[in-house]
Amino acid sequence: QLALVIGGTIGGLLLLLLIGASCCLWRRFCATLTYEELPGTPAMATAAASSGQWDRPCQPHARTQLSRPPAVPFVVPPTLQGRDWVPLHSGEWADAPWDPCLASELLPHTPSGGLGDACMLGAINPELYKFPEDKSETDFPDGCLGRLWFSVEYEQEAERLLVGLIKAQHLQAPSETCSPLVKLYLLPDERRFLQSKTKRKTSNPQFDEHFIFQVSSKTITQRVLKFSVYHVDRQRKHQLLGQVLFPLKNETLVGDCRRVIWRDLEAESLEPPSEFGDLQFCLSYNDYLSRLTVVVLRAKGLRLQEDRGIV
Repeated sequence: QLALVIGGTIGGLLLLLLIGASCCLWRRFCATLTYEELPGTPAMATAAASSGQWDRPCQPHARTQLSRPPAVPFVVPPTLQGRDWVPLHSGEWADAPWDPCLASELLPHTPSGGLGDACMLGAINPELYKFPEDKSETDFPDGCLGRLWFSVEYEQEAERLLVGLIKAQHLQAPSETCSPLVKLYLLPDERRFLQSKTKRKTSNPQFDEHFIFQVSSKTITQRVLKFSVYHVDRQRKHQLLGQVLFPLKNETLVGDCRRVIWRDLEAESLEPPSEFGDLQFCLSYNDYLSRLTVVVLRAKGLRLQEDRGIV
């Protein structure tokens, strides 16, 4: 009986080991069936040919290969090995890549027939590509009374002169604070003028105002645009800081856009009157009516003749 018990125990253990080994082999076998090999691998083809059990899992994989789109051709460009040395004017030499695909007839030729001498290379000068600095707002000459920016445009069809008063800078006020305003005249008419708004407590006023003068196209080139810059004190009195005289010429009025112009202020002319005085008048001629109109504006410095008792 003891021998039977020992034999049964050993047989049971062997049976359990056999069952465990069979389970392990079955799991490995099932795991190998789930693997898929990349296309173009020769090992998959040899395995399918040597064993019939690989035929079924390979059939769906073959169908997926047929349904894939064709590969895009990729070509690596050839590297250029050659180099050519090109002479420079300064006596130095620079190496340039040699391009065999460039047609020789497209290259410039020298009278001697060489191609290398025609391709003159040089260093890039960055100073040539810089925008010129606008020094009109920073450079002021000694004794400058101020600077005025404005724009001028003439509409030929409407016979209108459009004047844009932009700004002024570096105004020299008689007091610590400056409250400037600008009066615009179209000479020789000094009786009528247009006036800007007063800017309070600034020597660099920004006006950004527009004015319109109605003037004929026949007389526009004979007119002079005058800007008179004043300082308004606490008593509302106007003190002249300077003036700008801008003759209206053809080249300044032609164009589709307004030209921005700047001028330095000039002091008022203080020439002494003549021996017998000065008389200021205005002339205007009407071509249609053939009529000349003379308007006496003012007189100053007239000399009194004592012997006659008249001026």
